[in-house]
Amino acid sequence: MRITQRTLADINIRNMGQNLSAIAKLNDQISSGKALTRPSDSPSGTSTAMRTRTDLAANDQYTFNISQASTTLAAADGALGTMGDMLRRVRDLTVQAANTGAQSPQSLQALSTEVSGLRDGLLAMANRTVDGRPVFGGATSSSQAYDTDGTFTGRAGVDQNVRISPTESVRTDIDGPTAFGSGSSDVFALVKRIAEKMTDTPTGDLNASIADIDSALGRLTTARTEVGVRVNRVDTVKSVNADNVLALKSQLADVEDIDPAKAYLELTLRQNAYQAALAASSQSVQTSLVDYIR
Repeated sequence: MRITQRTLADINIRNMGQNLSAIAKLNDQISSGKALTRPSDSPSGTSTAMRTRTDLAANDQYTFNISQASTTLAAADGALGTMGDMLRRVRDLTVQAANTGAQSPQSLQALSTEVSGLRDGLLAMANRTVDGRPVFGGATSSSQAYDTDGTFTGRAGVDQNVRISPTESVRTDIDGPTAFGSGSSDVFALVKRIAEKMTDTPTGDLNASIADIDSALGRLTTARTEVGVRVNRVDTVKSVNADNVLALKSQLADVEDIDPAKAYLELTLRQNAYQAALAASSQSVQTSLVDYIR
C-alpha cells in the first residue's frame, strides 16, 4: 500500500479531530457537572437515569401524600384530645350537679350554662377542617361534619385512603358517628340532655348520665388510639421514604454526575495528546508545490 503525504495528513487530521471532539465533550461535562448531556453519551446510563427519575417522581408523590395524611391525622388527634378534655369537664360538672343537696337553683343554672358552652365547643372541634374538608365528615364535599343542631351531615362508611408507599395505603379519616356516636346517643345530644336536666324541676337523673359520659369517653379514647396507630405507621413510612429518596438521588448522581478529578485528568491527557499530535504532524507531513498540484 502506497502511503502519500496526503494519506498521512488525512490520518493526522482524523486523529486530531477525535482528540478535539473528546476535549470538547470533557469541557462540556466539566462545565455542566454532568456525565450525561445527551442520550448518545451512554444509552444504558440514560436508561438507568430515566428509571431512577421515574422512581423519584413516584417518591415525591408519596412524600406529598404522607404530608397530607400526617396533617389530617394530626388534626384529628388534636381535636379528639381536646374533646376528651371537654367531656371530662362535663363529667365533673355533672357529678357536681348530681349532688342536689349542695346546689341552689342559681348554681345549677350556672352549671347548665357552662355545659351548654362545652357542647358548643365540642361541635366546633367536631367540625375541624383541613384544606376546607371536615376531618370527621367522612366522604363528603361539605365544609362541615355537623350542623348547629348536632346532626351529622357528612357521609360515613366510605374510608378515605391515600397511597403512602408502593405497597401501603393508610386511612386518613375517622367519621363522626364512629368517634362520637350516632343519633340520639351521640355525645352532642348527650351533653345537651345533661344541660337540660340540670335546670329541670326536679333535677333529672344525672347519675345515669355519668355512665353515658363514660361510654362516650370510651369511644373517644378508642378513636384516638386508632388515629395514633395510623400516625405511627405514617411516621415509619415517612422515614423509610426519606431513606429511599436519598438512595435514589445517590444512584442518579452516580450515573449522571462526573467525577471531577477523573474528568480533569482525562482532559489533561487529551490536551497533551492533541499537542503531541500537532507537533508530530508538523514533522511528518511536509508540503510542497507538488502536493498542491496533485
